[in-house]
Amino acid sequence: MKQKDNEDKPPSITSKRTWRQWHEREIPVQITTKNTKKGISITIDSKVIKTDLTLAYPNTVWSDYKKDNKVKLLDNVAYIFTAHLPLMLNETIRMEYNTGFPHSFSYAYQCFIRYLPAYWYLFKAKRGTGVVPLLKTLLNSNYIFAETDDTPPSFPDTIDEHVIIPFTFGKDSFLTYRVAKEIGLTPTLIWFNDPVDEGYEGLHKKKLFSKFSQKIKDQIYYLDNPLGSLREKGEGWFGWELAISSWALLSLPFAYKKKAGYILFSNEKSTNAFRYDDEGLKFNPDWEQSAFAIEELSLLTQSLSEGEVYTSSFLQGLNDLGIIGILKERYYKDTFEYLMSCWSEEQFPESKTKRWCGACTKCARLYIYLVANGINPIKEAGFEDNMLIKNKMHLFNVFGKKASGTGWDAFGLNTDEQALAFYIAFTRGNRDPLVKKFSKTGLYRQTKLHFYELLNEFYGLHQEQTTPPQWKKKIHTIFNQSLSVLQKELIKLHKNNRD
Repeated sequence: MKQKDNEDKPPSITSKRTWRQWHEREIPVQITTKNTKKGISITIDSKVIKTDLTLAYPNTVWSDYKKDNKVKLLDNVAYIFTAHLPLMLNETIRMEYNTGFPHSFSYAYQCFIRYLPAYWYLFKAKRGTGVVPLLKTLLNSNYIFAETDDTPPSFPDTIDEHVIIPFTFGKDSFLTYRVAKEIGLTPTLIWFNDPVDEGYEGLHKKKLFSKFSQKIKDQIYYLDNPLGSLREKGEGWFGWELAISSWALLSLPFAYKKKAGYILFSNEKSTNAFRYDDEGLKFNPDWEQSAFAIEELSLLTQSLSEGEVYTSSFLQGLNDLGIIGILKERYYKDTFEYLMSCWSEEQFPESKTKRWCGACTKCARLYIYLVANGINPIKEAGFEDNMLIKNKMHLFNVFGKKASGTGWDAFGLNTDEQALAFYIAFTRGNRDPLVKKFSKTGLYRQTKLHFYELLNEFYGLHQEQTTPPQWKKKIHTIFNQSLSVLQKELIKLHKNNRD
């Protein structure tokens, strides 16, 4: 049968092309990273984003770092600080690097995949109807790396007892530092001042840094990190899912100089918490800080240090209430007066003058946890606002709705811990409006009924595998001693509760 003209006729290779090659659909973004005298510069050039940023290490930290090590570090720093740009720009991007293929590529990619349901949960009004649009942007974008000499890094023999602690002035950082000192380690503290254009966090922490550095004998470094400005601003999350990883990479030159065998983060048990979204996808809003991710991050730091620098955490067996309790029972001096766990966002004008803004969920959470542990947040920890009055109710998870905002509290994963904190506050005699309101709820009655199991969960030490084995017995002994004292005190309060 004779074929009709043009019917099912394959296109001629000589016919005029009306479609585009796949790479022609991508927006090119050139990322040029250089080694400077004091640190690292990154230049980004494209039609969607242009910027030029430079990070400078203090003293001779960078100049003492070996040249070949710098090359490998730049490969990974360039990628870690820019890998999120396709997601943030919501475009199909062709990322063109002048650096080599990074060791961190697969690790970072997994972080993005793990965070997709969290992005959607928090920002679904901005991004389609589920995780698929985000996944499509991620999968359709392209990363092209330069051909480089494959020269392995080289490190001196490190000393396990010399440790690097990225220090944030939060409760977890303080406990890691205090425990490290008690078991005889030599810590070097580093505060990475990541820029947040919409907030005042850095301004307040600079003051704390100045005062705290004069109180301790250990070396504490201050490092401005302009590269952090590439992360999404405001309530956005893109780029922040790799913040811990970026600190680990930037800590390697310090580890080299100090011959430090460990980078110690302060990731507690709650960072492993997860939930399911509306599509049944399991997600952990703190994936990068989870025990699993820390193990993977340790492999990354080992690969860039000739197997010499491990990454770990002492706190994976503890919850927030127990951490604050241990600090109070064992390390009260020079702790709470320097404590800060507030983002100090510009959307809350109070942030400009207060280190605790008094308007966010982090302030609310820390306030009730301090009260539960018998600490006066205003007199002892620098708060200026009572967070337990009625107009703060929306910041908590125990009154029938998830806390407002877009931070970790907005997932509602700490409801049981907050309920126990409110209950303990009541047994201590606190009668602030929100404590009285909580005492009239069904959740209060459930908390009282299940007090002992909640006490074991949030004031107990749980099995974990991240603490370095050579120090695990000493560290767990410290924790168990303090937790035992706290549990006895709280059981007595519970038994005396005659509501």
